[in-house]
Amino acid sequence: MGKKHSQKRAEMYYKHGFAQRKKADYERAIVDFTKAIEHNPEDVFAYTNRGVVYYNKGKFYRAVDDFSKVISLTPDDAFAYYGRGMAYRNLLIFEKAIQDFSTAIRLKPDTAADAYTERGVTYHTKGDVDHEGDVDHAIEDYNAAIALDPAFAQAWTARGKAYRDKGEIDKAIENYNKAIELNPELAEPYTYRGLIYTEQGAVDKAIEDHSKAITCNPEFAEAYVNRGQAYYAKNELDQAIADYDKAIEIDSELVEAYTYRGNAYRAKVELDSAIADYTEALKLRPKIAEFYYTRGEAWLLAKGWEEAKTDLTAALLQDMDVAAAFHNIHGSIAAFEEKIGSRLPREIVVLLTPRSEPFEIDKDARIALGMKYYGNDELSSGLAARLAGVPREDFWYLMGDYGLSLLTLDEEEHAKSGF
Repeated sequence: MGKKHSQKRAEMYYKHGFAQRKKADYERAIVDFTKAIEHNPEDVFAYTNRGVVYYNKGKFYRAVDDFSKVISLTPDDAFAYYGRGMAYRNLLIFEKAIQDFSTAIRLKPDTAADAYTERGVTYHTKGDVDHEGDVDHAIEDYNAAIALDPAFAQAWTARGKAYRDKGEIDKAIENYNKAIELNPELAEPYTYRGLIYTEQGAVDKAIEDHSKAITCNPEFAEAYVNRGQAYYAKNELDQAIADYDKAIEIDSELVEAYTYRGNAYRAKVELDSAIADYTEALKLRPKIAEFYYTRGEAWLLAKGWEEAKTDLTAALLQDMDVAAAFHNIHGSIAAFEEKIGSRLPREIVVLLTPRSEPFEIDKDARIALGMKYYGNDELSSGLAARLAGVPREDFWYLMGDYGLSLLTLDEEEHAKSGF
């Protein structure tokens, strides 16, 4: 009697949670699925659906846990492997994602178009992140997906992106066109085709495509960024900034929106706003040397010499050729000084002068630099210690000398940085 009662309660909570999930009320859905699991600890459907909800909320580790529980209960559940693979990819754990998609394909080879496509995306994304991905392997997976389901527009879209990255632009456009033909309401192929049009100088066609993507999906932040880039190419800076604003409103962690908006503000000579955006980008992606250089260059334009020196030094310490980047853009130090109407301080001239030997900075200066970025809440202690050139434990020990303390949330807040 007690067991039957628990099962009925589990079913009730599951049905209610499923209804909440369909309404995208994820918090209530999680509560209900958790209650269902409490009443029936082997409720595979409750774990599966809670895993999906956690995934939709961006709680990928918890999604992995729930899909792993499903796999422990039902080892032949292809969807659980597929879902866990998706979560692993978002955590940048690419090899495990590929393994899970491969298992999903093996378990249901005749209906694996989704799994082939997502495994292909994983191969492709891995290359974007660590330069060890395989775009040709990705295309093979997209081919397999399309062979299984020729009407699967997402696979055509993904293959278009792969061809674009290979420089096979005509094939990319053909694939985007096919995806649009198959599913005219799918936003992605429009905006990706629009990116090609921008590169080709057909900016108005690009804006038309990005606008169509936004019509299909008004919450598609990337499409606003891409349309902003097209407006930027037309020098319609206010329109571009409005699109970047919208992208950030939708996704406050979309780093490209901050960097591009910073560029637009810099073009308008609104340097305080540009620097603020570059700072946000750095907080989101603190490992990117180019971001330090870009903000340092903005500080140069604003004649903030000390801040410029700090950022340019940070870029140099991460092996960026700052002098080459500067001369490629500005031609020479003399030309830049004429542009801003000021002489650059000697220390900055040294940083911007091409050198044959690696850049060196003494240990104390490196530590002070790391402390400055940590104190400004721009780097985690792990990243700041790397910049300082000392073990993290030593960095912690030295904080008191600089009037700093280790924030308890520091590592959790910056976990996404890998430290």
